[in-house]
Amino acid sequence: MHISKRFLLFLLPISITIALYTILPSLLYVGGAYLLLLIVVGIIDYVTNPSMKSVQVSRIMNNKFSLGVKNLVTLRITNHTPYQLKLRVKDDYPSEFLYNDVIHDLQVPSSQHENIFYHLTPLRRGIYHFRDIHVRCWGVLGLVVRQYKFPAQTEIKVYPNLQAVHQYELLVKRGMLHRLGIKNSRLFGEGTEMERLREYLPDDDFRRIDWKATARHQKPIVREFETERSQDVVIMLDTARLMASPILLDSSNTIDTVTVSQKTMQKLDYAINTTLMAAYVSMLKGDKVGMIAFSDTVHQHLSPKPGKKQFLTMLETIFALQVHPVEPDFEAAFSYLASKQQKRALIILFTDILDKDSAEGIATYVSQYSKHHLVICVTLTDSGIVELTEQNISNSKSVYQKAIAERMLQEKHTTLEILRRRGVITIDVPAHQLTMSVVNKYLELKAKSKI
Repeated sequence: MHISKRFLLFLLPISITIALYTILPSLLYVGGAYLLLLIVVGIIDYVTNPSMKSVQVSRIMNNKFSLGVKNLVTLRITNHTPYQLKLRVKDDYPSEFLYNDVIHDLQVPSSQHENIFYHLTPLRRGIYHFRDIHVRCWGVLGLVVRQYKFPAQTEIKVYPNLQAVHQYELLVKRGMLHRLGIKNSRLFGEGTEMERLREYLPDDDFRRIDWKATARHQKPIVREFETERSQDVVIMLDTARLMASPILLDSSNTIDTVTVSQKTMQKLDYAINTTLMAAYVSMLKGDKVGMIAFSDTVHQHLSPKPGKKQFLTMLETIFALQVHPVEPDFEAAFSYLASKQQKRALIILFTDILDKDSAEGIATYVSQYSKHHLVICVTLTDSGIVELTEQNISNSKSVYQKAIAERMLQEKHTTLEILRRRGVITIDVPAHQLTMSVVNKYLELKAKSKI
């Protein structure tokens, strides 16, 4: 039990009677009677304060949270008393999550319920626990506050970004993928399955002209083709030490009440979010999707298979992936891939490149398999380093920081150029552009039948 600020305000007149006691001693009796009355009223307010049975509190949320984005949590408070209640509610959520509101004040009318909405942003995959919900309830007179603890312990799993997958599925049904920044992948004239005939256009390949249809219609007619299905896509996830580097979270998904250092997510987690989305898009396109997770050795392998069952298997597999504090062994990873993947496939490699030596190493192993596979090397642009190169020079420290940052960016540009010369497709974008860049590149390559 606690006394409210209102109760303290009602206590102020007693201080006046004490101050004037030497002038008018009888005021002391008045003050004592007033204090006794206030205590009696406070007791009545406490007794009439509703019990836990009169208030119902529940937590409503998904049983799976998405990594790196805001997840909605709803607290529902139901008032079973015959009068309006003034409440203060605090949920005991996992301390590792970013939050937007801690304490919620509300008034709930008699025999009605009110909902509290707030968001949590997980920065690491794993299993977390919500604990109890704490409620402070003011009495009818607002003098006494009773505190209750409503048992609401539950376990929650933080998976890669499932919200993006659900959003993609919804927009596919509505034909509105452009809202996600995904380009139309239905490009004709590059596949192998006949789709339709249409009139010749100046930029069409003359080899696509259907001469029989041309003679029949007395004008040039070309054949259009649809892209192939049931191709193999293998995603390679580097889980070595450099993938533990922190990247600042997109500002639209962060909470303003925490420091910048708290708004970071590992490169591996960005790669895993993109892996999940790329796998889902590939599955909807009818392709078979597989995965290899490696550091100094191969830790996980899923052979390419089609369907949602494979997608769910991949989800559970990458849920438990962690960074290993070792150097990556690309030779072991690509040798393992060569022994398992005989059919031509699109290989999407998520990694981090530190210097020219590492790029040369990747390029050496990739070039050995480029005759049979198409490889995309995906890296993340560190927004912090880019900001250092763009900062205004104000002192010797900023000069040093800018010089080092520019050197790091130049070295990375050089290493990516080495890969391009070896026939490797490269993607190097900021974290918030990673998923759509990879998905768009996959759709582009598929539409052009380069897989």
